[in-house]
Amino acid sequence: MNVFIQISVIAIISLFILQTFRLIYPIRKKVTCATGMMATMIISSMAGLIVGTILPLSQNYTMSSILAMIIGIGAGVIIGILFNTMTILEGIMGGIMGGLMGAMMGEMLPVQSIYIVTIVLLVVLLITLLLLKKTIKEEAGIVHITEPTGVQIKSLSIIISCVTVAMFMMIMFGFSFNTDKSLKTDHMHHHKAE
Repeated sequence: MNVFIQISVIAIISLFILQTFRLIYPIRKKVTCATGMMATMIISSMAGLIVGTILPLSQNYTMSSILAMIIGIGAGVIIGILFNTMTILEGIMGGIMGGLMGAMMGEMLPVQSIYIVTIVLLVVLLITLLLLKKTIKEEAGIVHITEPTGVQIKSLSIIISCVTVAMFMMIMFGFSFNTDKSLKTDHMHHHKAE
């Protein structure tokens, strides 16, 4: 089961890498180096981070670190090669950092939390890639750049602030409720043992 989940996650990341490559390749000459470096960093660091988080389900820390770095570096080089040596270096370093951080996180998390964190990271990667796609299309002149008005900026800032605080509070409340429940259970088992 764990191996199937790991393969599924790696397949999803590979699909994201392929889609990003297919988006950038035909218009790479119109994309600035800064955007290329951003695309490379996003892909390499998130690929390494996500793979490193999920691999400890079946690998030890050393293997998780090495395999996650390989995936992160590979993803970074695939996107970085579309631009120049600087973006390739960005991909290599992003892959190393993401792979090591993901393996550390996966090693420390309980098994149930690994699944939750992996899903959250995949959602963050998807949102980031959608924003990157919009940026690249605007830079290449495929999509018209729309400047938000002052009212739109204020409205979006308020909405994003409220959503951020609400998500933070829900997660904090959920985890503190589970922690309190498990502490009470552990305390009751301790007294029964005496």
